[in-house]
Amino acid sequence: MTYTITQNCIGCQRCLSACPTGAIQTDGTAFWIAIDRCNQCQDSHGVPQCWASCPTNEGCVPLAAAATAVPLTSISETSGDYWEAWFATYTRMVARLQGVQENGYWHDWFDGYAQTLKRLQTT
Repeated sequence: MTYTITQNCIGCQRCLSACPTGAIQTDGTAFWIAIDRCNQCQDSHGVPQCWASCPTNEGCVPLAAAATAVPLTSISETSGDYWEAWFATYTRMVARLQGVQENGYWHDWFDGYAQTLKRLQTT
């Protein structure tokens, strides 16, 4: 199964150089994956490199997952008004971030760092 580039692509172009088969194509404004060239990096890597290099984690997904992906959530996101679309996208992304369960890694790291600083200051 090949991968595809979704609407979540931010156009960072990291995937262009990461793709070992040159399957990712661009016309300067849009990106797509040539289905006949994409082999999910099976011959060269353990995971597809477009997916691994994507900072959004949703810019490149398996083609089957793209068929079930959630489309744009409101009409305003597809409108021609730049600011209306920007705020609609921002609101959607903030709501999505608020729904993500936070792991305690950074809290634990910061607490440990703060304790280390206190110990260093007292010695």
